[in-house]
Amino acid sequence: MTYPIFIGAFQWELLEEHIKKKLKDPENVELVLERVKCILKIPGKINSSWNCRSYLSKRPLQLCNSSLRLFFNTTVLADVMFKIQGATVPAHRAVLVARCEVMAAMFNGNYIESNSFLVPVYGISKDTFLSFLEYLYTDSCCPGSILQAMSLLICAEMYQVSRLQHICELYIITQLQSMPSRELASTSLSVVSLLRKAKFHNSDCLSNWLLHFIASNYLIFSQKPEFEDLSVEERNFVEMHRWPSSMYLKQLAEYRNYIHSRKCHCLVM
Repeated sequence: MTYPIFIGAFQWELLEEHIKKKLKDPENVELVLERVKCILKIPGKINSSWNCRSYLSKRPLQLCNSSLRLFFNTTVLADVMFKIQGATVPAHRAVLVARCEVMAAMFNGNYIESNSFLVPVYGISKDTFLSFLEYLYTDSCCPGSILQAMSLLICAEMYQVSRLQHICELYIITQLQSMPSRELASTSLSVVSLLRKAKFHNSDCLSNWLLHFIASNYLIFSQKPEFEDLSVEERNFVEMHRWPSSMYLKQLAEYRNYIHSRKCHCLVM
C-alpha cells in the first residue's frame, strides 16, 4: 500500500477491499478482518457493513493514539513471533499486512514465513526492528540519535515503507541543521559515512542534502579526515558549491592585508 490505511474516518469497506487484494484465500481474509475488528474493538459481524459504517461515522479510526498502540510488542492476540538477536518480538499479521507491502507479500506469498509462527530477522538490531514495528502500530517514531535514525531508515528501505524513510530523513536533517559549528567541528559523527549509507539505500533526498551541507560548511569538513573519503565526483561538487568560496577567502585576505598595511582599523569590527 502506498499510504497508511488507518487515518481519519477511513471506511471499513476500503479496508476490506485492500485486505482482499492482498489475501486471495477467503478464509485468510475473514481471519485477518476478524483480528482487525478485535484489535479495534469494532462491534458486530464482518458482513454487517451497516454496523461498521454507523460505528465509523461516530468514531473515526485513530491508529496513532488508540487501540493498536496497546498491542505493540505484546503477546495478546499475537499470531507471529520475530526472532532477532536471540530474542523474540511478538506481532500481529493483520497489522503488518495492512501497513507494509513487503510484509503482505511475505505472509501471503509462496514463502516459508506464510506458514511459520516464528520468523527470523537478519541484518537489523532488535532495537531498530522494535522502532520499525512501533511505527507500523502507531504511525509515529522518535529516534534517539542521528545514528538510530539512519538505522531505522535502512530498515524502512528494506521493507519499502517510504513514509518512514522520509521521517528519518527529516530527523537527520533537522538534527544536523541545529548543531552549532563548534559541535559540528568536534563531533565524532561521520557525515560522509551518513552520505555513503544514504546513497547505498536509495535515499536521494538525504544524500543530496548532505552533499550541500558539507559544501556549506566547507572550512569544517575540509579539515576532517573523512573529507578524503569523498569520491572525485562528490569532491568536485563540494568544491564548486563550497562556502566560503575560494574567491571570497582570497578577497578577504587581500582586504585584511590592505588594512594592515595602512595601519587602519575597521570601525565596524
